[in-house]
Amino acid sequence: MRRTWNASALTMLGLGVLAFVVRLVPVLRGGGLHGVLAYDGGVYFAAAEAFVFGHLPYRDFLLLHPPGIVVVLSPFAWLARVTDDDSTGIALARLVFMGVGALNAVLVCRVARASLGVVAGFAGGVFYAVWPPAVFAERTTLLEPWVNLGLLTGLLLLGDPRTASRRRLALAGAALGLATAVKLWAVVPLTVLLCWLALRRGRAAVRCAAGAAGAVAVVCLPFFLSAPASMVRHVVLDQLGRPDTGAPWQKRLAGMTTAQYLGRLEPHQLIWQGVLPAALALVAVAVAVRRSPRARPWCALLVAQGAVLLASPAYFPHYGGYAAPALALVVGATSADVVSVLRRFAPSQVPVAVVTGVVAALCLLAVSVLRTDGRRAPGPQFQAMLSAARCVAADSPGTLQAADLFVRNLRNDCAVVPDPTGMAYDLEPGGRHTRGSVAARRAHVEWQHWMQRWFAASDAVVVRHDSAAGLSPETLGALARGSIATSYRRYQVYVAR
Repeated sequence: MRRTWNASALTMLGLGVLAFVVRLVPVLRGGGLHGVLAYDGGVYFAAAEAFVFGHLPYRDFLLLHPPGIVVVLSPFAWLARVTDDDSTGIALARLVFMGVGALNAVLVCRVARASLGVVAGFAGGVFYAVWPPAVFAERTTLLEPWVNLGLLTGLLLLGDPRTASRRRLALAGAALGLATAVKLWAVVPLTVLLCWLALRRGRAAVRCAAGAAGAVAVVCLPFFLSAPASMVRHVVLDQLGRPDTGAPWQKRLAGMTTAQYLGRLEPHQLIWQGVLPAALALVAVAVAVRRSPRARPWCALLVAQGAVLLASPAYFPHYGGYAAPALALVVGATSADVVSVLRRFAPSQVPVAVVTGVVAALCLLAVSVLRTDGRRAPGPQFQAMLSAARCVAADSPGTLQAADLFVRNLRNDCAVVPDPTGMAYDLEPGGRHTRGSVAARRAHVEWQHWMQRWFAASDAVVVRHDSAAGLSPETLGALARGSIATSYRRYQVYVAR
């Protein structure tokens, strides 16, 4: 028994290490832990920094998501405040988020093994560890790692709902509720699992729902009471009113599979390389539904979450990680079914199946590890250019954090703007009818005027050369007229005359 436990513990440890390394390597090869990675990751860390300086989301600044991510990041933001060092705080946070991704891979293994055996657990865990969408979503301070952690913890606690104790039902609901307190999309897997519980055990769903409601209240109620109308507008109404980012279904399928991570592909290549893996996933769902009754809730989760990704107006590359836990569990279930059938009817083919699985895992590992992520932090010269500026604005908070300027802004009591581009969703609709978020912001007259006022009130402004924020020529022209402009690497730096 002890030898079995030791082997299991070593397997889990190895799986966790694999998942962590796969998430770390692309960042080290790219921008580094102190570099500029995802825009959204910088927004959430900036919101947490503002919070530890006494500014409340919804009341004092815009936050388009529930406050769970602010609570999670607060310890790292407090470190940034104490040390006046944004980049170190966010670097440590990124390592912890990668660790959460590694824990998620271990949880996939535990959930699948508890239901369908060792083969399902190992196959599902390894798949999650190296699957590019999961790796991409869990390499920095994004929402998806914690949403997936809440879902997998809930599944592990639920186990077999017919025998789960009342306490486990309530704790599973709390885990799912905490995921919803991070991102509203987590309400979809919560609803699916509550329906499953209602079908299997009737009133057990009520206890699970009560646990979820309690967890959401603990996290969200204090912020709601401080600014109820603003919180509803930011988290619900602004999200429902977001413009279509113009991502077609081919690109979304590519984001949920590996096609997006294979380099720049033509539209016809996206169709084939996105549709084929999606078709294989549907086959896996059909097999799991027919042969593995205990995998049916995982199949329902995958279908429901995949539908959300395909139907949502907004779609960005890291969204694909949202469906990764359900997909990994379905892959584990299908792998166990294939091995079981081969053992029964063609035992000699089992080694072939194992080798095929290993080769597939190595291919996914190569796709994930060989990528590079992000841009290097601006150097000392960049900081010297802005050393005399009291308040520095930028079109991306990550730029300020990489140069240790965001915490300085907060200490100097400058305007609190963690999410400049997100303000476009909260202002009167200007160009929302335009497809594509960048084009929409460029045509959003009210947002452009708001950015111009913010820039004019700052001592210096930093914008990226690629104009990814969607600043209009008029806004950039107004910046140039009142400032001394200097080009530095990928940035344009404007210092007030």
